[in-house]
Amino acid sequence: MMAGVLTAAMLLSACKDHPADGPAQSSAPAAAPAPAPAPVPTPAPAPVPAPAQPAVAAQPAPSPAASAQSVAEARKIPMNVQGVAEAGLTVRVKSVEIGADATVLDVSISFSNRITSSTMLALTDTFLEDEGGARLQIKRPTDNRDLRVNSGETLNGQLVFMGATPASARKLRLVFNDGNAGDNLVAPGLAVELPLSGG
Repeated sequence: MMAGVLTAAMLLSACKDHPADGPAQSSAPAAAPAPAPAPVPTPAPAPVPAPAQPAVAAQPAPSPAASAQSVAEARKIPMNVQGVAEAGLTVRVKSVEIGADATVLDVSISFSNRITSSTMLALTDTFLEDEGGARLQIKRPTDNRDLRVNSGETLNGQLVFMGATPASARKLRLVFNDGNAGDNLVAPGLAVELPLSGG
């Protein structure tokens, strides 16, 4: 009986010395996870150069010779020529300017008549005529197409005739109301010779 008790005590002691089977438990702290690698910056793409813009060609400045030529095309001839119509019309031409596209007369126009209050200088054809018979028609003002002049009034200004006078012309003929008589009160006819020999 004593031998059986000792054997049981030894078995219990042996059980205490050997822990039960199972996964071994480690008392060491768990290792920290390895840090993730830092992202490598991607280099920015190189800028693509813009396509070259075509150069704008500069406009050449007019040469002094060209400027002198354009000035030479215009010719101004001073004069003092007067024409009178029986109806009471007086026209004085103070200068003639001959340009590339027009011929301009600087004029003073007066009208005086006790019977009528006004007259018209361009009711019919009014023009400049050169020696060859070519006619430059008047450019009628939009606000006074018939060139009406009141009695007792004097108009100072310019009459423009469309077209250039030939450079070879030695005289011009200024005609108002072609075909009408000088005593026509409504639209008196008048022709004035303009010498260009002084230009």
